[in-house]
Amino acid sequence: MTCRLLLCVAGMAMSGTLFAQATAPIPQGWVDGYILGNGIRIHYYRTGGDKPPMVMAHGSSDDGLCWTNLAKELTSQYDIIMVDARGHGLSDPPSANDPADAQVEDLAAVIRELKLVKPVLMGHSMGSASVAWFAAKYPNIPKAVVLEDPGLAARRPGAPGPGAATTPEEREKRRQMILQRNNMTAQQLVDECMKNSPTWGAPECAIWAPSKRRHHPNTALVGMGGRPSNRELFPQITAPTLILKADAQGDLRKENEEVAALLKNGKIVHFEGAGHNVRREAKERVMEALKQFLSGT
Repeated sequence: MTCRLLLCVAGMAMSGTLFAQATAPIPQGWVDGYILGNGIRIHYYRTGGDKPPMVMAHGSSDDGLCWTNLAKELTSQYDIIMVDARGHGLSDPPSANDPADAQVEDLAAVIRELKLVKPVLMGHSMGSASVAWFAAKYPNIPKAVVLEDPGLAARRPGAPGPGAATTPEEREKRRQMILQRNNMTAQQLVDECMKNSPTWGAPECAIWAPSKRRHHPNTALVGMGGRPSNRELFPQITAPTLILKADAQGDLRKENEEVAALLKNGKIVHFEGAGHNVRREAKERVMEALKQFLSGT
């Protein structure tokens, strides 16, 4: 099939900035589609081929295409399904009364409707929380689990927790912030990314930018309270698990390793100098660790 352009980015400088249009590309040969499940329409991208399946769950405000650069490295071995979480990309928005495990059951619906057998599951940030909960809730389904910078350390007393915008005023403020980003041009978003995350590089920023325009403001209405901690979930996960963790030192690193040790068959790798977007900031080292792990599963 010919590439259906959702984003066109010209690698050229104009007035000192990268020129970008408001759409993002599906690479040649990939497809996209929808399933109906868990009460909504869920959109996904798929690399295809008669290969073992791998399901990728992105972080908050990203979308499925934000996995593009990593997925390209794995398409020779895997049929990769990149899911748009509810309220992200082209999936339906959430509602304020969504249960805490809505995204977990969304993943279950995708796996069921696409008839995926023993998929590898990979998640980043918000997506890692969903993947970990899924792997604990349905331990016989994943072949292996990869978690990119999941939350491992206990929240400190007085620190805001997940979904901290709990008052109507706070949620409306966040809603308006998301809408403001929706109305930024692709070029403005690329410029913001290059300024705030220069180590990512222009190709990554060009894929990241359009996801912010598709991020639904109603995600601000849904908190993440009620989700079990990884301390609770990890003992229930039986699939081989790799944790790709941002750099940490001292007590924080020790606590990360203590929580990771609760996995029955797990490994944690801290990446020196990398922040929350580990794969974007240490891609070569992440690929080395990821391929080594996957080759043993």
